[in-house]
Amino acid sequence: MAYTPTERVLAVLNGDIPDRVPIFEYLIHEGVFTKLGYPDMAPGDIGSYLKACAECLDISHPTVGAPFIPGEVVVHEDGSRSVYEKWMSWEIAPPNLTEEIMLQNLKNEIERLEAPAPKPDLNKLLEDKKYYDQFTGDMLYISQGTYTAIPYDNTEASILLYADHPELVERRMALENKRELERLQIVANKEVCPVAMIWVDIAYKNRLFYPPDLLERLFFPQLHALCDLYHSRGIKVIFHSDGDCTEVMPSFVKCGIDGFNPLEISAGMDMESFKQEYGKKIAIVGGLDAVGVLGLGSVDHVVAETKRLIDIGGAGGGLIAASASGQIDDSMPTENVMAFFETVWEYGRY
Repeated sequence: MAYTPTERVLAVLNGDIPDRVPIFEYLIHEGVFTKLGYPDMAPGDIGSYLKACAECLDISHPTVGAPFIPGEVVVHEDGSRSVYEKWMSWEIAPPNLTEEIMLQNLKNEIERLEAPAPKPDLNKLLEDKKYYDQFTGDMLYISQGTYTAIPYDNTEASILLYADHPELVERRMALENKRELERLQIVANKEVCPVAMIWVDIAYKNRLFYPPDLLERLFFPQLHALCDLYHSRGIKVIFHSDGDCTEVMPSFVKCGIDGFNPLEISAGMDMESFKQEYGKKIAIVGGLDAVGVLGLGSVDHVVAETKRLIDIGGAGGGLIAASASGQIDDSMPTENVMAFFETVWEYGRY
């Protein structure tokens, strides 16, 4: 039986075995685009971007308007800046950001979140889906997703603010999470997309950003609520975090996620132990080392490691193949990326 890309992905997330292993990527690789016949995409050309992705992927996720205008800088009212590369944007904090300013910004944010929120428009999302469908064909394009609030990022100023004013930071978090659940009560819809993605980086190389007890108190309850809401609408959930999340993986299982991405091998996660421990509960959405294999390996090495990923991670189903970095970009030779795709297409058949 031949599956469409969307059917293939949903089969894996439902615990079934499709015709072959599907491929998931955030693809931002100029060499691959050129090879597929889409060179030099103009800024804002989301149509060409999606058509290129649909030629080689089963599932992809939002580009947030990319490609952008390279080198563009947008200065915001608070002095922060958005800096754009063709496929990426970066947020830079205002200069001379003192604790006093951060505290006032926090209080302002709490005041904003306590005010009534504007109602989201589900009809607009359904219209957007019709627009994307012109370009994506049968590829599953994740057009809905969310996050869970976290108490601080990995900057010293943010950590100190939480240390000095934990009650205010946690108040902001609670309000953010409440507002997001209220928004999703309106817009979480299987017709918009049958798969949602939740993005929060909680770890880096070989360790978590946050103490496990803090995550259990402040992070996982919201993640559980999000999964419950999505599942009540018939929507599957893929959770994304970079880094080594091994220590708290049992908590992800309890929250009910359907797939974990990207299983960052170079950060310390291990595909074999993950598959053995969680393979019947959570799909692997990733697993191919982006640094040592896709970035620095030979084509033969890529082929061998892709086959190993399929043999181990895809045994009995449960695998959506992807790089273990969360994206494929120009740091990886074009021939390596195409070898990865072609190996999955041919060797990844059940």
